[in-house]
Amino acid sequence: MFKIFDCHCDTLTKAMTENTNLYINSLHIDIKRLCAFEKAVQNFAIWLDEPFLENAFENTLKAIDFYNEQMEKYNTEISGNFSSFLSVEGGEATEGSIEKLCILHEKGIRLMTLTWNHKNEIGCGALSGFDEGLSAFGKSVVSKMNALGMLIDVSHLNKKGFYDVAKLSDKPFIATHSNSLAICAHPRNLDDEQLKIMRDMGCAVGINIYPPFVDGKNGSLDNIIRHIDHIADIIGEKNIGLGCDFDGIAVCPEGIEDISGIHKLYERIESEWGKAFAEDVFYYNMREFFGNRV
Repeated sequence: MFKIFDCHCDTLTKAMTENTNLYINSLHIDIKRLCAFEKAVQNFAIWLDEPFLENAFENTLKAIDFYNEQMEKYNTEISGNFSSFLSVEGGEATEGSIEKLCILHEKGIRLMTLTWNHKNEIGCGALSGFDEGLSAFGKSVVSKMNALGMLIDVSHLNKKGFYDVAKLSDKPFIATHSNSLAICAHPRNLDDEQLKIMRDMGCAVGINIYPPFVDGKNGSLDNIIRHIDHIADIIGEKNIGLGCDFDGIAVCPEGIEDISGIHKLYERIESEWGKAFAEDVFYYNMREFFGNRV
């Protein structure tokens, strides 16, 4: 079995809301399946659905507690080849407060996706219908995240917000689960100009396997390969990885129903470009990019 470093899944909050556990479940991902890999690093994102946004900070803290409880409860079952870290998907969790951002960092949050699809105190999502950039608070968030060593995630962010991040950030950022607009014309994807900016800043991209972002159809392996090829050609072969978006997607690609089917993508990458590139995309590139942050 190969190694995997996945930059984004929504399994944590889905498990919490469905009253199941992280070790073994019927979701796209559980720790037991991840332990089957030679080595696995999983970013568990805390995403809050609309009913939980009214008390976003408090509900984010509850999700952090749930994660810590699960890690402690299943400590003896979790093998040493598995590790994970926490992120926040959507700056609503800060409730417009730098102090709360700092508390989230103290609680173990090492990455934040600035927006989800909507507008929040930080900026506007790509599907929000707004084209304005980061708010004054959002710009202060970029500065503070740089100072704290928290990774800024621009997935879901609209273009003006993206350009603001690129202008303001003095450190590389990441799009943890985004694809190429040139390959699939979905507003959640990144255009070539954005990818070139990311290349010049030493940023990284995690490939999303959600079919609407892949090809608008069934998310075929052929078209996932096209995204990898195009993005790697622009930002470089060492700056691309995986951000599958498991448990945050309504439908999976054909033949990859959950994490146990991801080997099909690995095998396809290996057949196209060789084992070294497959290992880089699946593990080593993101392990290097995240470094000692996680």
